[in-house]
Amino acid sequence: MKKGLRTAALAALLSTGILQAGGAVAPVAPVPIPIDSDGPNPFYVGVGLMWAGISADCYQYGCEPEVVRLKDSTWGGIVRAGWEYNQYVGIEARALTTAFEEDWADSMTHYGIYLKPQYPVSEKVNIYGLLGYGRTKIETTCFTPSDYSYNGFSWGVGLEYDLSSTEDDREEGVAYDRPFDGHMDQERGWGLWVDYQNLLNDEGYHNFKTNIVTFGVTYDF
Repeated sequence: MKKGLRTAALAALLSTGILQAGGAVAPVAPVPIPIDSDGPNPFYVGVGLMWAGISADCYQYGCEPEVVRLKDSTWGGIVRAGWEYNQYVGIEARALTTAFEEDWADSMTHYGIYLKPQYPVSEKVNIYGLLGYGRTKIETTCFTPSDYSYNGFSWGVGLEYDLSSTEDDREEGVAYDRPFDGHMDQERGWGLWVDYQNLLNDEGYHNFKTNIVTFGVTYDF
C-alpha cells in the first residue's frame, strides 16, 4: 500500500514538472549596445574684418575755437573664440587691432571677454548681445601725439548665420548627448556674423568715443 502511494506521488510530481516545462518561456531583454557619443562641441572660433569710428576733442591752444571735435575711421582685423553653454547663453573672448591709418587716429587695439546672451530666431539665424569687460588702447596725433588706454565695460549686439546643413545636423543628432534642437548652439561647420560694439563713450581727457562694426566667418567644432 505504501509502495503504491509513493509511486502515485512520484508520478504527480513528474507530471507537474512536465507541464511547467512546457509553459511559455519569458523573453530575454536584449542588451543595449552603447553608442559612442559624438555630440556637438560648443567651442567655436572666428576671424574677420573690422571698421572703427573714432572721435575726440582736440585742443589747439591760442586758437579759435580752442576745442575741435575731430572724427576719423580706420580698418583692421578681429579674432574671436567662444563657448556656447546652450542656445541662450555663451561666453566669448575677442581681440582686434586696426591696420590701416586714415587721418589722426594712428592705431587702436582692444581685447576683452563677454557674456553672450543669444536667441535663435530660426534654425539658421541667431541674434546675440555682448556684455563684458575689455581693454582699449588708442594712439592718435591730435595736433600732438598722444595715447589713451581704458579698462572697463563694453557692450554690443550682433547676428549670426549658419551655413551648415541643418538636415545633416539633425540626422547626426541620434548620437548627441542631448537631442538636437535645430538651433545655433549645435551646428557644426561654417557660419557668418556681423555685429556692432561700443568700446569708448566720452572717456579720458579727449572724450574719446569709439564704435566698431565687425564681420567675418566662424567655424563651429
